[in-house]
Amino acid sequence: MLLLAALLVMVTALPLRAENATDAEREAVTENVLLPEDDGEEIEPVSPETSLPERSKVETHTIVGAAAGYRFFSIDEDGGRAAQYEYLHSSPLFNAGINSLGMDHKFVLEGMYLNENDYHGDLYYDYKGAYRLHLRTESLFHNLIAERFFAPDIPNLFGADYVARDLASDARYGLSAEQNLAEFRYKLNDYPVHLNLDYWRLVKSGSSQLIFADHAFEPLGVVNTVTATSRAVERVTHEGNLGVDAHLGPVDIIYGFKIRQFGNRSETPRDFYIARPVSDNEFIPRLGGYQQHNDEPDSRYYAHTVKLHTSLTGGIVGAASYTFGKRENRSSLTDIGGANQANDTLQNVAGDFVYTPCMWFSAALKYRHQEVDRSSPSAITSLFADTPGHVLSVRPAIDMNRDVVTATFSVRPNALVTFKGEYKGEFTQRENLEPWVRPGIASSLGLPENTAINRGTFTVLGRPIKGLRLKALYGYTSVSHPAYGRSFEEKHEGQLLATYTYLARVGATAFYRIAKENNEQAAMTTLSLFAPSVTYELPRHKRTNNATVSVWVSPFDQLTLSASYSLLRWKADQSVLFSATQPGSNGATAYTNQSQVFSLNSVYRYNDRLDLSLALQQVHSRADFDPLFLALSPTETTLGLQDGSKVKTTESSVSARADYHLSKNLTCSVDYSYRDYDNRYASLYDGTVQIVTAQVSATW
Repeated sequence: MLLLAALLVMVTALPLRAENATDAEREAVTENVLLPEDDGEEIEPVSPETSLPERSKVETHTIVGAAAGYRFFSIDEDGGRAAQYEYLHSSPLFNAGINSLGMDHKFVLEGMYLNENDYHGDLYYDYKGAYRLHLRTESLFHNLIAERFFAPDIPNLFGADYVARDLASDARYGLSAEQNLAEFRYKLNDYPVHLNLDYWRLVKSGSSQLIFADHAFEPLGVVNTVTATSRAVERVTHEGNLGVDAHLGPVDIIYGFKIRQFGNRSETPRDFYIARPVSDNEFIPRLGGYQQHNDEPDSRYYAHTVKLHTSLTGGIVGAASYTFGKRENRSSLTDIGGANQANDTLQNVAGDFVYTPCMWFSAALKYRHQEVDRSSPSAITSLFADTPGHVLSVRPAIDMNRDVVTATFSVRPNALVTFKGEYKGEFTQRENLEPWVRPGIASSLGLPENTAINRGTFTVLGRPIKGLRLKALYGYTSVSHPAYGRSFEEKHEGQLLATYTYLARVGATAFYRIAKENNEQAAMTTLSLFAPSVTYELPRHKRTNNATVSVWVSPFDQLTLSASYSLLRWKADQSVLFSATQPGSNGATAYTNQSQVFSLNSVYRYNDRLDLSLALQQVHSRADFDPLFLALSPTETTLGLQDGSKVKTTESSVSARADYHLSKNLTCSVDYSYRDYDNRYASLYDGTVQIVTAQVSATW
């Protein structure tokens, strides 16, 4: 402490001594000086007032702004689909910010408040590049849609009754997602070392619909129920990161530690289930009573990462990294024991090599390797399992190894054309796929032991004339042993993009994408209780067509007009396995999903005081499921599935805004928004939302 005090006195005394120096002392400083290397050459004396140039003064620029207003909501019918991301309640709004840019200090603070579920705030501070602090908070609200139950009109052949029970038929659901972020970066003085700390938090709160079933085939005459109810949501995720990076001559080294923890603060649902005794149709008989269900277990993940890379500006750049992580299930169930013993160990290895010998050619090679070693208990206990000791066997966890190799190149022979190519190979191996024997029957997941995905793309970029840019891409992908029924075995893809601009007055963009996917390997083997096992071939063919065209024009400086049209369409032809109480049957089906988006926009600056804007948009969507007619049983057919599954909706929106500048620093604005959702075949979620926002803002 005494040494620090002495140093502090010396440092603070130096400038005082210079200021209080006498004329004689100043003359002594300016006497002739002889330097040894000058061989006695005399140096002309220079006055300190002229030898030390004044430090360049950098003016600090500061901008401050604030706004206040009110949002009015008008809702007709159900507005949750019309405005999915709006908290549908009128409220005041506030907006403020300050931006200060100086030589040593850089400071930015801004925030917006719409309501208690929609807001954001951001703070950034930098001191000489040595200290950096970033704080951010934001929240977004999302309206959730509830499924509405209907009573089945076809009785079960075996006499079992099915009852749909909705305990919250009038409930409205929604979630607010709040994120908080804190980042700090510190650079050690005179050392090429940085310390990075950050903390991230995600909170989802609100309510959602929960659907669960108490269902089985037997005993005869027992009611099987499907229940819908409201569930409180309170999920919290915390994540912390610690990082250190250092520049050590030819390489940079980085170490990072991450820990993420998820917690569910809401209680696990508990409801009454009837007893299911031993029978031919009950694989796991259970006792009756109030039981926990639909649990969202807590979990924790942590990882250590080490990275090395050479200079990122050289002709040859290399990088490598290794990550070791562990993910743990931290279930706190009381009805079930042993679930908290499950954990995953992850190891990731990565390596990159980039070669750029000249300005017109570059190539890169990337390698990724991941190992997932899953550990789970061989058995768990359940208080309601009607087995000896309430013990249930558990399917062995599937381990996985995955390797990904990516090679790219880019050739630019001249300024008018560029060629790019990429190959990506993804190779997955799985272990512990042996059949798992549960009471009375053997089953397996049906996943392949290995899957290989090879994908190649070739792209041409061109500028044939001034103002015109073209892009063409072709890609081919082949998959050996697709993992799932929706996975493709072979895929062809093509893309075309053209943009054109003329004299900053007219512009146009056109994009088209076509893709063709096939899978001839898809199949399913049934384990039927009523007939011998049967293998069904389920081939799948999918076509995708996406197109977008947009045009903008600015006839004069005050006006800009734009229009666009987009088509998103895909159709899948696939054999589907229909199951009923009798053995299932496979039949051909066609599923079509299509959306069309029309939009018009205009921005008009009437004069220096008044700005006007108008935006119109309409989205037409439809989905059709068309199965081949099949008689599944004497009372069950595929007739009516097409009409019952049709969807055809229209979403319309209008937005208008006017900004009037009362003075150089003061502006008032009015914003109007109209949103409408209309379903042609079902009016349950139809609704209209109108929003009027008026605010006054000031800047100085």
